[in-house]
Amino acid sequence: MRTNKLKQTLESGGVALGAALGFNSPDTVELLGVLGIDYVVFDMEHEVFDELSLLHSLRAAEAAGVTTICRLPNDADLILRALDAGAQGIHVPRVNTPDDVEDVVAAARFYPLGDRSFFAVARSGDYGIGVTEEEYAEFSNRETLITVQIEEKDAVDNIAELLASPGIDIMQVGPKDLWQSMGMPDRSEVQAVADEAIRSAREAGKWVSSYVWLNDTFEQQVDRLMGLGVQMLTASARDFIIEGARGFLSLKNTLNAK
Repeated sequence: MRTNKLKQTLESGGVALGAALGFNSPDTVELLGVLGIDYVVFDMEHEVFDELSLLHSLRAAEAAGVTTICRLPNDADLILRALDAGAQGIHVPRVNTPDDVEDVVAAARFYPLGDRSFFAVARSGDYGIGVTEEEYAEFSNRETLITVQIEEKDAVDNIAELLASPGIDIMQVGPKDLWQSMGMPDRSEVQAVADEAIRSAREAGKWVSSYVWLNDTFEQQVDRLMGLGVQMLTASARDFIIEGARGFLSLKNTLNAK
């Protein structure tokens, strides 16, 4: 069983940098780890990322010492299999009500915090070798990180109740879906609501995660988010490829002019 290094960083007040990955490439995961990324979020909500692919990517991340988080629907069976496979955290979008939070926590925590189906001989528990069931339950409850994503108007309206749950660790705002839920107003209005949600999370003692985009506003994004107390900054692995390719291809005109 592996101690959650991301949780240790957050508890110490540090900032962690992560990558969101939505395609099956264990080599990419391992490469990101060698480069020094702190955590990888495997997107099983929007992307075609199956469970067997996830398993191989989890192994690659573990080999590189990277914390693993699965972004997935609020589905108890899927959450169970992701955690049994060895994911060190889950990230559940579209959490709008206290009942939604209760369902997430129940699916991801063992007694007395939840009622996750008990299976102590999966790879997450070292196949039951050298560890008691009591030790596994305590370790899993302590080391598993739960992120809930606030991305609809109902969630904003219920945010105090959502954040009151002791079972969740991290909050993230989904600005694109929030924009849509609010009727697609001016983006500044959405940003104000998102920033207030972040402040509420910090006041409630939760850590906050946010996506950042690797464009010409990157530094401003980071400054603003860290000013709000965000400790987890996640960029898309696709952005790494896109920005690197753009930098390389920008040489084309210069090289052809020679």
